[in-house]
Amino acid sequence: MNLVHLHRNSWVTRCIVKIDDYQQSQNADLSIHLTLLEYAEKWKTSEDPLPLLEVYTVAIQSYVKARPYLTSECENVALVLERLALSCVELLLCLPVELSDKQWEQFQTLVQVAHEKLMENGSCELHFLATLAQETGVWKNPVLCTILSQEPLDKDKVNEFLAFEGPILLDMRIKHLIKTNQLSQATALAKLCSDHPEIGTKGSFKQTYLVCLCTSSPNEKLIEEISEVDCKDALEMICNLESEGDEKSALVLCTAFLSRQLQQGDMYCAWELTLFWSKLQQRVEPSIQVYLERCRQLSLLTKTVYHIFFLIKVINSEVRITKLFFYINYL
Repeated sequence: MNLVHLHRNSWVTRCIVKIDDYQQSQNADLSIHLTLLEYAEKWKTSEDPLPLLEVYTVAIQSYVKARPYLTSECENVALVLERLALSCVELLLCLPVELSDKQWEQFQTLVQVAHEKLMENGSCELHFLATLAQETGVWKNPVLCTILSQEPLDKDKVNEFLAFEGPILLDMRIKHLIKTNQLSQATALAKLCSDHPEIGTKGSFKQTYLVCLCTSSPNEKLIEEISEVDCKDALEMICNLESEGDEKSALVLCTAFLSRQLQQGDMYCAWELTLFWSKLQQRVEPSIQVYLERCRQLSLLTKTVYHIFFLIKVINSEVRITKLFFYINYL
């Protein structure tokens, strides 16, 4: 057994990558790599991200050496490889400063060699990491820079860039931009991905784009975009966001579509939207006072008595009956 010690005098010295003698045992124990990822997730990347990058790259190298001896019976092989690649990409995207040219070249070489060797064994889990490694830097692609700076675009070059990066990497870029409050940049990239004939069908870019618009603040562009979306598709987007644990975005999107139906006096999916909105509002902001105020604001948009009845019905299920009578009088 070989032991590889990482980054002396730091937390990484506790993350030791174990390479078993896979030639003697094809049913390899991969738990050490899962443990490695669990430790890595606790590392404070904002303070010192480079040791963690070293953890990931050494772990990838370990897998490259071991992969020829792993059969399809070995559990978690593809899972851990994919998690390693995703974690590595996430870390690179959030680096406060780009790697130096020398560091980036070393990383490029490592990833490209690893990807080629894994491909020989039919493993393509490092594909999007290898795609990123072909660039001159994580955020240095000239087309990407043009998109994020919202300058005039060359449509052909944009389509070529989007097709090259692929939906997984593009989605991770957008999520990072949203997480770092770069909403205008995230909106611009999500819009292009949503409109792309191939990329737009392989991810949730449309719902991400709409969430970005809703979060930015209501405007004519938002009204225009949601007017073209069927409410059943909107409900699916809301369910997707909720299942992903992003209840705040689900609420933002649900509020936008419910407001549209109320303002237009449209009964189509209005009850489903009202019910979803009520549940999400209670989870995101548990305060009864806030809930009632949000209901009052929605009631001002209604054009039909049926929508008022929908609001009263959900309030009745969430609020004590005495407060319900007060609220009806308040309306």
